[in-house]
Amino acid sequence: MISVMPLDIKQNEPLSKHTTFAIGGPAKYFVAAKTKEEVLEAIAFAESKKLSFFLLGGGSNILFNDNGYDGLIIKIQIGGIKANGERITAGAGVSLSQLVNESAKHGLSGLEWAVGIPGTIGGAVNGNAGAYGRAVSESADEIIVLAEEGGQWKEKKYSNRECRFEYRKSKFKNLANREIILEASLNLQKSDTEKVRGEIRNTILQRKGKIPAQPSAGCVFKNIKKDGQLIAAVGKLVEECGLKGVKSGGAEIPHLHGNYVVNAGGAKAEDVVRLINLCKQKIKEKFNLELEEEIIVM
Repeated sequence: MISVMPLDIKQNEPLSKHTTFAIGGPAKYFVAAKTKEEVLEAIAFAESKKLSFFLLGGGSNILFNDNGYDGLIIKIQIGGIKANGERITAGAGVSLSQLVNESAKHGLSGLEWAVGIPGTIGGAVNGNAGAYGRAVSESADEIIVLAEEGGQWKEKKYSNRECRFEYRKSKFKNLANREIILEASLNLQKSDTEKVRGEIRNTILQRKGKIPAQPSAGCVFKNIKKDGQLIAAVGKLVEECGLKGVKSGGAEIPHLHGNYVVNAGGAKAEDVVRLINLCKQKIKEKFNLELEEEIIVM
């Protein structure tokens, strides 16, 4: 282990330990950053060694290569939650489940749909995470980021409109690490704590028995939409192609949900990629539809 005060930078850290897929080779370097200052120190370390770096949240929407990552992984673990009236602010590393529960404690409604979804609020903003027809973009009010401008990293604020939210994406998703989400403020609705907790329980019951228990990265593909309207649910298309239950090595398309690929035991990234490509091929052949990954494949 290399110690760069106050950071602890690990070498050859298995990325399988840091993703919900439990798949991925070693990162050349790995660090958990709990503050803006630690993020800046980590970037400086990467630049000093002429390394690429990659930002990781909860690791819930990503598939790392079996060979790992030949650079620095910066895991964003910035915490802290503050509620003020109908507004709640959270560090980018706060888990969605923690934020949902804290919102309920303050009698704030609007995030109940997110309970049980793995990942962090930073990652959720980045990919405009959603479920049951809802999305983070409905509540996001102000996002604070570190932005690189002219070789300098500066704090910057974005309004909801400036985030350019779309289905499962935002302006931050394809910026190649040039803007790093630090904090998100959400506008919610004042309600009653017990009423909000009741809605949370209903959401948990709604999800029960519909989501595979094995390690996964959630829905693999974006559902197919046109002009904001759902054209086709990928899980249904996969089922109609007879692909449920198909395996490749330790990876499997589960019978429970056609838009998932699970690690059924000892799966490698290449196993998952084979199943992803198979789904794309069969759905193109049968329906003449192009699938787009929702997960990030490294």
